[in-house]
Amino acid sequence: MNLFYHPEVHIGTSIEFDSSESMHISKVLRKQSGDVLDITDGCGHHAKATILVGKKSVSAMIDSCASIAKRSEYLELCIAPTKNNERTEWFVEKAVEIGIEKITLIHCKHSERPHLKTERLRKVAISAMKQSLKFHLPEISEIIPFADWIKGELPESRYIAHCQQSEKSLLRDALAGHKKVCIAIGPEGDFSTEEIQLALQHQFIPVSLGHSRLRTETAALAAVHTFELIHQ
Repeated sequence: MNLFYHPEVHIGTSIEFDSSESMHISKVLRKQSGDVLDITDGCGHHAKATILVGKKSVSAMIDSCASIAKRSEYLELCIAPTKNNERTEWFVEKAVEIGIEKITLIHCKHSERPHLKTERLRKVAISAMKQSLKFHLPEISEIIPFADWIKGELPESRYIAHCQQSEKSLLRDALAGHKKVCIAIGPEGDFSTEEIQLALQHQFIPVSLGHSRLRTETAALAAVHTFELIHQ
């Protein structure tokens, strides 16, 4: 099955795909008028639609629409964007493919990128959602100071992965039995001592991802994959 994206999928309504999606449907996949496509709006809906291929665009009539329930597990991964944008985009792509509910971008004391446009990350996430045949698009937040994020409304099960020497549990062991979780991954220069202490004050549990020292995006993806494996 190929899955396509459109933000509006209501039974009996006509939609028009953007230029990129239209090109993919008509030129790459060579779909023709009368073909039926599977479409999602990223909000848990799976629509079937009959398409009309025009010279410059593809439109479709929504024939049916079913609701797909969200999984009971919930993972929010907070990450400081890497200096290289492509590495952050790589993480978003792979995390969405594996499974995640929310990606929060944070600014830390040692962050090398204080600003980042989330529009590009959202496009990457939509592509990954279609590739992995998922019907829920994860939320991607704008960059927020770590101290502000940590004081917000978060799941009760909270973990922070850092490189400083201290007593830590393996993430795979700490996650056992917890279905609603947030995990904090620091910047390339790691969390500061003050940030780690602030996290501990807000009931975060220090965790280890293994013996190797990992890049930010690698550590974040390892955390996502560990959560997914435990909740298979």
